[in-house]
Amino acid sequence: MTLHRPYHYRHKQPAARDIKPHVPQCKTPQETAELTFFCGDPHGSFDHILRAAKEYRPKAMVILGDLQPPAPLHEVLADILPFVDVWWIPGNHDTDNDLFYDRLWRSELAGHNLHGRVAVVNGLRIAGLGGVFRGQIWMPPQAPNYNSAGAFIRRIGRGNMWRGGLPRRHRSSIFPSTYENLCAYHADVLVTHEAPGCHRKGFLAIDRLAKTLQVKYLFHGHQHEDRRYPAYYGFTPRGVGFRGIVNLKGDDIVPAQIDPREPSEYASERPAGAGEYQSGLTFRRIG
Repeated sequence: MTLHRPYHYRHKQPAARDIKPHVPQCKTPQETAELTFFCGDPHGSFDHILRAAKEYRPKAMVILGDLQPPAPLHEVLADILPFVDVWWIPGNHDTDNDLFYDRLWRSELAGHNLHGRVAVVNGLRIAGLGGVFRGQIWMPPQAPNYNSAGAFIRRIGRGNMWRGGLPRRHRSSIFPSTYENLCAYHADVLVTHEAPGCHRKGFLAIDRLAKTLQVKYLFHGHQHEDRRYPAYYGFTPRGVGFRGIVNLKGDDIVPAQIDPREPSEYASERPAGAGEYQSGLTFRRIG
């Protein structure tokens, strides 16, 4: 597992005389829980994240996709980066156009993309699976059409590439190879854009990943619903609503906002073949 140092915006190296011996400080579970925040889909609005960071001074914040920043991410969050370690995963809307893509993947926080990896964040091993399942690539529980980005590129040909590689839209698609590679690790927390199987539009594939990683907590965005679920399969899922913020214990830091979309839009968004979800809070065993 590769460990990554926290990112500090415009951090200046101290003079040699100012350097003090490092004394490791152990964080209590309570401190870790209260100082690690998980942020639901911002969809271009970051004022609530900035306010919460300044008021509560968390050690780390993880954004659960669909950021759609109005400027490069490090510029949007410049006021809090000196004291907050910010991480993120992509959502399906983050590849809607070139501007959103570049403001994330070409920002100074591009290295804090958790998709397909495990990083130590405020003492927690956090695994990330961003993006969404798309039928052209893989729609569990159906067999995948393409196992990897490379296999898809070889099939579509050079004329359909974007910037010499994978089409932009599918840079927020979940490929089985990324999923399987992540299964080789262990983590304390899993963050995903897609919902797990306990949500009516969720996927048991997310449950399997959480179980394989042996996580204790799972946080997801995408559905714009603030949802507390009972613990199952040994981990506790939490749905973080539209522009909401919670801590590791699932407590509300910033209550989720009401999604401005009409309920009818949700009905039209359910992908064909999603079929792995269960309505209400009835869970299906995955073995």
